[in-house]
Amino acid sequence: MMKGTYCVLDDEKDFLTVAAGELKKFLPDMNGIFTTDSDEAIDLAGNDKPVIFIIDIVLGGKTGMEIYQRISAVSKKVRVIFITGDENFVNDENIRNQILLEGSIDLMEKPIKWHELAIKVKNNMQLLLYQCDLENIVAERTQQLIHADRLATVGTMISSIVHEINSPLTFIKANQEMCRYAYENVKKAASHEEVVSIFERLIVPSVDESLKGIERIEDLLNSFRRFYKRDDTVSEVNFADLFAEVKNLTAYNMRRGNINFTTEIAKGAPKKIVCKKQELIQVITNIVNNAVDAFEESAGIVKKELKIVVSGTDSMANIVVSNNGPEIPKYVMERIFEPFFTTKKAEKGTGLGLSISKQILKFMGGTMYVENKSAKHPTVDFIITIPITYNA
Repeated sequence: MMKGTYCVLDDEKDFLTVAAGELKKFLPDMNGIFTTDSDEAIDLAGNDKPVIFIIDIVLGGKTGMEIYQRISAVSKKVRVIFITGDENFVNDENIRNQILLEGSIDLMEKPIKWHELAIKVKNNMQLLLYQCDLENIVAERTQQLIHADRLATVGTMISSIVHEINSPLTFIKANQEMCRYAYENVKKAASHEEVVSIFERLIVPSVDESLKGIERIEDLLNSFRRFYKRDDTVSEVNFADLFAEVKNLTAYNMRRGNINFTTEIAKGAPKKIVCKKQELIQVITNIVNNAVDAFEESAGIVKKELKIVVSGTDSMANIVVSNNGPEIPKYVMERIFEPFFTTKKAEKGTGLGLSISKQILKFMGGTMYVENKSAKHPTVDFIITIPITYNA
């Protein structure tokens, strides 16, 4: 069905009546507006929708060109076909050149050949709609590039932060290990049982806990470094290792939200996948973080569960990320993979996560869709299907 609107602006009501009858016959799928009021035409342009205007060059005390100048100042999604009953305008090369410079499609002489006019309206509306679609795509891609640049900046910052944290962490770890070494020497040399007991009851457990905490911080920092470092390497990855990275990146949110996060590789499922590891981690982490946000915005879920299950064949893997959070509203489901669509506050998200994730999977030869929670289906499932062998 043809979209868009055309508007005929003329000061002769009889002409508008004929125009309405003829153009509606030839353009039944388009919205036609017929008016003698130039302000109405200008207001129509203010809706910022694609419109083809058909304007008489002479309108009482005004000129059609002046009115179209005002219209085109309001919106760039408009085009015009000028019409006239004066053959002098049609034959005047200066006037024809001037209207073309104003962006006119054509100048047509009355009596109008309605079929010809309808073809010009339809063809130019198709071009206008195509142009608008391209401009929208360019705008979306520009915003994605801006966001990607911000992520790159964040990656650089995190790299610096990781380095700054690693430096003091190294000597803290060394000091703790020295304490552990000192204890072993004291234990061998000391004869006083109470001294040894104090070490074993109070000092050694604290040192061991500190060392475990330091190892946890090191693992987390390494996960951040790998996640934000641009890496286009295609390699064979164990699903278990991949999920361990996702767990590292989301561990704080899981603890804070009291969410039980588990992973499972089903019997007979592939254990490995050839892929761009960091990109697949990005996809799964985005889905997991969205589930965490959904849990935060809901109440009454006592036991929060988030699970990743891998199944599949020798050639394809199915990765299902499921949660028992709230059902996704219908209006959200309809637009869930649309760039910049989000129901979150500005500080919580940009609406690009799932859109980019789907694009990443597409480049890998994979797909993703959502199965919503319902009376018969207890979880919200994001289902990824992806080749085991990387498809560039």
